[in-house]
Amino acid sequence: MSSTTPAAGRKLSWTTKFTYALLPLSFTMSTMVVTWQMIYYTQPLAIAIGVVTALLAVGKAIGGFITPVWGYISDRMYATSFGRRIGRRKGTLLIAAPLNLIFYVALWVPNMPVWYYLVVNVIYYAVYPGINTVVYSLPSEMTDDSKDRAALVAIQQIGGGVGGFAFSMFNTYLFKVWGADGWQPYFKVAMIYGVLGTVLLVIGALCIKERPYDETTDIAAADKGDAGKVGFFGRLVSVFWNFLSVLRIKTFRNYLGIYLAQQTFRMVRGTINGYFILFVLLLTPAEVSLSTGFSFLFGMVCVVVWATVISKLGGMRSYRLGAWVTIALFVGILILGLNVANLPKSTVTLVFTVLITLFTLGNSGIVNAQTYVQSFVPDVDELVTGKRREGQYAGIQSTLEVIINTVVTIIVGVILQAVGFQSGADVKTQSPLVVNVLLYMYCGTVIVLAFVGILLTYRMHLTEKTHDILVAESARLRNGGLMSEVSDETRKVVEDLAGIPYEQCWGNNNVINAMHKAA
Repeated sequence: MSSTTPAAGRKLSWTTKFTYALLPLSFTMSTMVVTWQMIYYTQPLAIAIGVVTALLAVGKAIGGFITPVWGYISDRMYATSFGRRIGRRKGTLLIAAPLNLIFYVALWVPNMPVWYYLVVNVIYYAVYPGINTVVYSLPSEMTDDSKDRAALVAIQQIGGGVGGFAFSMFNTYLFKVWGADGWQPYFKVAMIYGVLGTVLLVIGALCIKERPYDETTDIAAADKGDAGKVGFFGRLVSVFWNFLSVLRIKTFRNYLGIYLAQQTFRMVRGTINGYFILFVLLLTPAEVSLSTGFSFLFGMVCVVVWATVISKLGGMRSYRLGAWVTIALFVGILILGLNVANLPKSTVTLVFTVLITLFTLGNSGIVNAQTYVQSFVPDVDELVTGKRREGQYAGIQSTLEVIINTVVTIIVGVILQAVGFQSGADVKTQSPLVVNVLLYMYCGTVIVLAFVGILLTYRMHLTEKTHDILVAESARLRNGGLMSEVSDETRKVVEDLAGIPYEQCWGNNNVINAMHKAA
């Protein structure tokens, strides 16, 4: 496997980093789904919002149960001849990409019965994690070097920013050419992004670097234990055991709280962003894309800024700084929303564009810091299990995204239906109650959960210094060092990050295999 190289002891080339950026750039496909799918179903297709939120929630929930399988498969792809020849991460991407395209297209077929949309949403949300679980795992998979990981995280955000900006600007043009009425414009835009996204995904997949097949990447050996082989039922049990048993690792539990806080407020904002701009600010779809496009463009600059800040302040201090900026800006958006009736439309457009663009500064800090810290969590897991399970943690994160998306979709739909939201209604005919609920839901959720995230960062002890100690200890044990020779400082750091006694680390536990007994 020419594309498979050891993660430790080698710097990544800029060519590798550039081609890695193509993977998050391909996420414009999913941006189309998150931004426009709900509006597409409720406006041009005029499906009742209660029905739409129910079918989307069911689709995401059922897909979420399948999501852990992708991380499990990705980690264990080396157990197959295909995986050893192609690569465990690359092989997973090349399987998932064509399936994702097929069911992405199916989402946008118009005028079908409700059961059709339910089925295709279930399958789409079951297939898509096969892509993002791999992409999320790559900063940890491709290198052990902290600076290279920080660069990959920044490149991941820049790739998403470039894609988002291009998506928004191109949408502005296409909506002007095709209009915003009827299903045809949404369908045609979705097809364009489906093809482009898949091409970028395949090119990026062919160029990624991976850890080689060795003792630490042979997860199948840990699954088998003394049994020699694992049957279908055993595999099924193992998928969910691996999904749940990671909660025993203290660092992951601390990270989980931080992730849930920021992901929830981002999902709430994303889910109702179109409704907020259409019904609260009374702007047009073209203006929605224009303001979003400016924020993404500014976001590329912010990523570079935050990469520098993170290198100076560390992950958690940077997270707190980004969260405070976010809180301040959403207080400003709340004030703007309360005064829309007293301001000319041009002023509302200008002020919102400025505020949402500046929000990118805070949001970029939060996301970059969280993603940066997340790339170190598998290193704690390696010291606990003696195996590299980047896919496991990426799969868990994908599952959490689905769960949060599902819960947010249900709650938003229930609330809007309860207050009298009218599907297919003109932007000026929604009731004042609906407008106020959208305003406070959009701003209040961000403000409250950003503050919660700030509080949770003080519990996170995985810093650059403790990470270096952790990686050095894993390397020592991997090279035949004895656990009995651990230093007092290293023992203290490991036990604090792992949350279990040092003697129960390095595979002397049942975190991977429920039947395994400590040595």
